Amino acid sequence: MQTPNHNRPKSTGISQVIDRVLTSGKITRADESVFLRAMVNDHPLNSEEMNQINHVFDRLQMGLLKVVD
Repeated sequence: MQTPNHNRPKSTGISQVIDRVLTSGKITRADESVFLRAMVNDHPLNSEEMNQINHVFDRLQMGLLKVVD
């Protein structure tokens, strides 16, 4: 039996979204929202997670990711 998403560790969800975004070269507004919520969440991200999110936003600013809805 699988554990519902809300009970999984947040880092697993963030890592999966990051991997999908970087692999596909596409980011949705919902993905961006997940990253922003994670960065202001009461449970701080570890340094690796912050670096990964910053890498995604850097690629977005450079035009290397396509924004899709």
